[in-house]
Amino acid sequence: MSSRAPRSTPERAARALGFALLLTGVASTTSCAGFLRWPWGSTQRVPGPMESDRDPLPPGDSLSHLPGPEEVLVLRHADPVQVRPAALTSSFPLSFHDKDLRVTAGSGVYSAPGGRAEVLWPGGNSVVLSGRSAGIVGSKSRGESAFLFRQIERAVVDFKSEDQVELVGGSRLSAKSGPFLLDHVRPDILRVKNQSKLAGEIAFRDAVLTLDPGEVVDLPLLDGGASPVQSDPGLATTQGPGFQVAWSGQVDVGKDPAAVRVRALGEHEVHALGLRVRMERDEEVVFHGVVRARGAAPAAPTPAPATTPAPTQRDP
Repeated sequence: MSSRAPRSTPERAARALGFALLLTGVASTTSCAGFLRWPWGSTQRVPGPMESDRDPLPPGDSLSHLPGPEEVLVLRHADPVQVRPAALTSSFPLSFHDKDLRVTAGSGVYSAPGGRAEVLWPGGNSVVLSGRSAGIVGSKSRGESAFLFRQIERAVVDFKSEDQVELVGGSRLSAKSGPFLLDHVRPDILRVKNQSKLAGEIAFRDAVLTLDPGEVVDLPLLDGGASPVQSDPGLATTQGPGFQVAWSGQVDVGKDPAAVRVRALGEHEVHALGLRVRMERDEEVVFHGVVRARGAAPAAPTPAPATTPAPTQRDP
C-alpha cells in the first residue's frame, strides 16, 4: 500500500486562492452578461432609436402617382440605374443583360452617381438623367406634365414635339424643340440652358419666363416651391422692365427705367417676380428686372496731357 506525502500549507493556500479567483471571474462574467440582457438592461447604444415626427407617415409615390395609360421606355446607358414600376413600393436595378424596360405613367426612374438613364416617349421626346437624379413619369390624362423631376444633378430634356416637364421645385418647362440642359449648380440654384433653335417658356410661380435659343436662366429653389400660380384679376398692376408688379392695399408705386419701387402706406400685399411681399409702414422694396447686356461703344481716346517746355538756360 502506497502512501502520499502530505502537502505543505503554502501549497494548499495557493491552490485555494486560485480556485477562489476562478469562481469569482465566472460569477462576475455571468452577472455582467445577465445585466445587459432583458429585462435587466438594454443593449441599445447611443444614439437611440429614431422616432418618426409624422404619424401616420405620408403616402409614397406609389399612392400619390397612380398608374396611367401612357407608356414609356427606360434605357440604362451607365450603371447604376433603378426603376420603380407604377403601383409598386420598391425599385430594382436594371442589370447588364436587361438594359431596357417598358413602364407606364406613375413609375419612378432613379440614377445614382455614375449612372445614366434615358426615358423615351413614343413621339421621340426624351429625358436623360445623369448622376444623382430622379423623376416620375407623369400622366397627361390626369393633367400632369410628361415627366416630374424630383432630384437633378444633371439632365437633358429633348423635345421633338410640344410638351412640358416639371422641374425641381414645381416650375414647368414647355417647348417645341430641344435640347434643354438642366444643371444643379448650387444647393439653391437650378440652371436651365436653351440649346435648341426655338424659344421655350418656364412657368415660375406667377411669372412666365421666355428662354430664347442660347440663353441661360438660374432658377432659385424656394422653400415654398415654385409651382405656377394664377394671379388675382382684382389686383392693381404696373409694367416694370421685363416683369409685372401687382398689389392690393395701400402702397406708393414708383418706376424708373431699371426698377419698380413700392413703399408701404398701410395694409397691403405686393406680387412680383414670383414673390409675395408684405412690409411694415414706410418700408420699401425695389424690384429689378433682367437686363440684357449690349455691346458698349468704344471709349474715346484720352488726350495726352499737355507738357510745358522746360525754360532754356542762358549763359551769363
